[in-house]
This record gives sequence, C-alpha cells and structure tokens, in this order.
Amino acid sequence: MPAISIIIPAHNEEKYILKTLQSLQQQKYTDYEVIVVANGCTDQTEEILKKHSDGQKIRYLSLPQPNVSVARNAGALNANGQLLLFLDADTQLAADSLQTIQDQFTSHHAVATTESRPDQPLFRYRSLLALKNFYNSTGLYNGCSGALICRKEDFQAIGGYDPAKKVQEHHYLIRQLRNRGKYKCLDTQTITSMRRYEQWGIAKAASFWIKHWVKQKLGKLNGRYDAIR
Repeated sequence: MPAISIIIPAHNEEKYILKTLQSLQQQKYTDYEVIVVANGCTDQTEEILKKHSDGQKIRYLSLPQPNVSVARNAGALNANGQLLLFLDADTQLAADSLQTIQDQFTSHHAVATTESRPDQPLFRYRSLLALKNFYNSTGLYNGCSGALICRKEDFQAIGGYDPAKKVQEHHYLIRQLRNRGKYKCLDTQTITSMRRYEQWGIAKAASFWIKHWVKQKLGKLNGRYDAIR
C-alpha cells in the first residue's frame, strides 16, 4: 500500500492537469499513488487522463456532475494510503514536497498545507502569495495553498468535505480537523495558477475574500465562485 494518496479533482482542466501530473512524477519521494477525479468535464481533460493513467500509480475516476467536494470525497473513498493529499488540478508540487510532507507531518498534526508561489513571476502575485504564506505560517489564519494534507482516518471521522459548501470548503474541513490535532504550514511550496487573479484583478479578489471573511465571522457564509473555466 502507498504511504500517500494524492487526490486531484479536475473539472475542465485540460490546460493544467498534465503539468500537475508531471510535477508528481518528478518527486524525490515515490511511495505514493495519484487519483484524479474528473467531474463534469466537457473539454479534453478525460482524454488526457486516459493517456496518462496506468491503473496503478495514476488512476482516474469519472463523475457526471461538477462538484469539487464530491470529487474529493470520491477520491478519498478510493484511496489506499493512510495520508491524504488533496491537490488542486492547477497546482504543482516542488520536487521535495512529498518528502517534506512525510518528514514534517507528525502525530501532533491533524491537518496541514504548504507555502505557495505563483506560476507567474509578477511582483503583485508574489506579494499576494507572500502575504498568504505569512498568515498561514504564523497561524493568523489556517488556510490552504492548493494542497491540503490529513490522515484518512481523521478525514473519515469528520465525514469529509461538505458537498453543499461552494466557498471556502477547505476552511470548513480544516476547522473540523483542528478538533483532532494541530494545523501546520509545511516548509515546502506549491506552484499555483494565478488565473483567477488574472480574470478578476487583485482588487476584486481582495474584495471577494474580505467580504467572505466577514460573512464567515457572522455565520452567514453561503455563496459560490464565479466560473473561470
């Protein structure tokens, strides 16, 4: 059985999924499996997965409707590893990431993420993610970089992701997992797509997250993202 199961939900990710899979094949740590869950795809995502899945190291599942939380739950249900890594389809891992996860995710931790850097070297994007890394690493906020790590037994105990959550579904999961142990921002990086910020702009993105942070504090968070693909 692999030590780590990497679960990737993919809805219309033909431009990104291959790069994400290639970043996994470049890992120094190799005791892992990959489960890609295509959900509601209308582009070439599933055709790409058919070519690159071997049924063992890399598997893929197909769901008819787009729902990222349902997709993640389906991946976890089919996972063989005791450690789960939920990875966004437009997010690549640094070559040392799996080894760092194995080394730094200890018995004291119930949930973790990583630091992140943008896939474009623009100052505004680097500054934005530097701020995100700061508040995750210092504990000011327990967020997600596009990679979220937990144990399968803890994930099952809390019932997984809530399919009804359309915004900040990671936040709700992290909050539940923190009842079972500590949160940690691990000392490795993801390389994440800036496509949402390209379409929205920094001002709209900041406004969106501030608004939903306030709603979260008031217990009124119930919205959804604008589609970007």
